[in-house]
Amino acid sequence: MAKPDQFRLRWKGAVTGPFALARISEMLRAGEISLVHNIEVSGSWVTIRDYFRTIGLNRGSLLPPISPFTARDDQDLPPPPPGAAGTIQAPATAASSPASAAGEALERNVREGYLWCGSTFLFPPLFAVVVPLWEKTVGTLPSSSKYTLFIFATLLGCSLPLWLVQRVGRQISQEGLAEISQAQTRLCLVLAGLGAVFWLFMFWFLAKPGL
Repeated sequence: MAKPDQFRLRWKGAVTGPFALARISEMLRAGEISLVHNIEVSGSWVTIRDYFRTIGLNRGSLLPPISPFTARDDQDLPPPPPGAAGTIQAPATAASSPASAAGEALERNVREGYLWCGSTFLFPPLFAVVVPLWEKTVGTLPSSSKYTLFIFATLLGCSLPLWLVQRVGRQISQEGLAEISQAQTRLCLVLAGLGAVFWLFMFWFLAKPGL
């Protein structure tokens, strides 16, 4: 059983630890884990990113401290050539670590999922542009036909982001983040429903069917 000040980590179904919070911060700096790893807090699993936000930590506070050797009095002088005597080779950055690179790629997928959720309000008017273009090239449509096209554009614009979120969700679920995938799907469903109601109401005023 983990102590209150120690936490277990989970990645792709494998549980490790417990680790002290300072050790987890060191592992993040070294690129051994990423912010989308799960951490067990009070019996529940959340991402390290979300937990650190609740306790007031952020990515900037996890950066490694600046070495005192980086401060030089002769800053106006050109830097010595690599390998010269008295120089210190910089360690490999965390981004070069395979684990860190995989974690950053997974973080991008998570952010992509949330971006697609927000696009449910953007896609319907983009698809609805075809209606005035049609009238400009072919001719004026009856109000009922125009509103029918608006309905089709709204439903397509609200359902496409949902399909994209589910596609991204399958990818992050395979990496052990099924909880985030489910949360994004629920969020997208809610936003898609609100977006459909909003744009159908707006398009009804534009088309004025039955008037």
